[in-house]
Amino acid sequence: MNKPIICGEMSQNQKKIFQLFGNLAGEMRIEDIPTAPSVNIDELKKGDSDPLEVVVEIPASKSKRGWNYTANSLKNIVDTVNSSTLNGFLGHQKPEDVSNQFLPPVTHWVGAKMVGEIAYFRGVVDAAATDLKRWIKSGRIKQVSIFGMPKLQRSGKETNVVGYEPMSIDWTPLDRAGMSTRIVAMSGEMWDLDGEGPSGEMKDDKGGKAMNPEEVLAALKTMLGNKQLTVPMIAGEMGWKPEEVAADIDEKWVKEITTSVDTLKKVEKALGISGEVDIVKVSEDAAKAIEAQKTADFDKVVGEMIDKKIESDSIKKDIKDDKTVIGKLWSYHAAGITPDMADDKIAGEMDAFLADESVKSIISNYHTDKPASLGGVSGPQKTNQLKTKRVSL
Repeated sequence: MNKPIICGEMSQNQKKIFQLFGNLAGEMRIEDIPTAPSVNIDELKKGDSDPLEVVVEIPASKSKRGWNYTANSLKNIVDTVNSSTLNGFLGHQKPEDVSNQFLPPVTHWVGAKMVGEIAYFRGVVDAAATDLKRWIKSGRIKQVSIFGMPKLQRSGKETNVVGYEPMSIDWTPLDRAGMSTRIVAMSGEMWDLDGEGPSGEMKDDKGGKAMNPEEVLAALKTMLGNKQLTVPMIAGEMGWKPEEVAADIDEKWVKEITTSVDTLKKVEKALGISGEVDIVKVSEDAAKAIEAQKTADFDKVVGEMIDKKIESDSIKKDIKDDKTVIGKLWSYHAAGITPDMADDKIAGEMDAFLADESVKSIISNYHTDKPASLGGVSGPQKTNQLKTKRVSL
């Protein structure tokens, strides 16, 4: 047979066929696992007076040897079963016999699927394997080992199994499993959640063990934790809508969210937003535009106040220019005037500014007439006494 390819870093002497293990429990139905297209279940069971099917679970996890079996490696095995099926034996063949030995299969692995990071394999126990059926039903045998060639990757001190080429899924004696594996379903029996086989107590109408609500919740918690079940899977099976579930959990929170969504829709409508337009960007631009409009309206009110209270065009011009003395003083004073002030309040602030003695002195100088210098006089220039003229503001 061809040499198994495991990892490029390993020597030829180190390359071996390895095993991946699995176990028996009770949260999956046989019919939940579809069969491969080439399989005829009825023919496999033909003439079997005591047919038995099982579903085995193998989660992505770390094996006893410390290898991390990834979901992708399990997916490789699932794909192989669904495309070409796999045989199951009592224990493994010797690697050197794989290429030329044909052992009668005791189990036919006819279908598989992934649920999250867990692989499930459906097997039909062969009609001739009467002892195996008894062992499985009694709970004596409930673990399997996947025999094949893993593809390994080293990451520091970790060894990751990133791929797997399976050859068979074989039954193994108890506690020989390298990984956590379970039988999670059997035809004709209801299995408990600990994998201990059929129970004779508290039978439901199908002959299985009935669980109280606390046990059901505990089982669901376990299955959610190992990703065997997901919240969307449960909601879909129950026909729940998101808003119904959320309302049952926190009605106040749902009401707040609903109100926020309604408000957002109104904002989108008011702003004329559609398609893939970024509503946050549009809202920010709208807020800036509103703020700019408020500033413009405020400046207009202040400007009108200045025009109303000051008659001198030169003072009006300079008070609006913070590079002038009076403009700078006004800018300091106007910092306390805000757009939310009423007009009479703004007018009062302006009156207070104009009544300030230093401001009045500056304004007074605007109305002082300075005569031209006397012409034709030699020596130091002489000036007449200044004359002032008062004008109203």
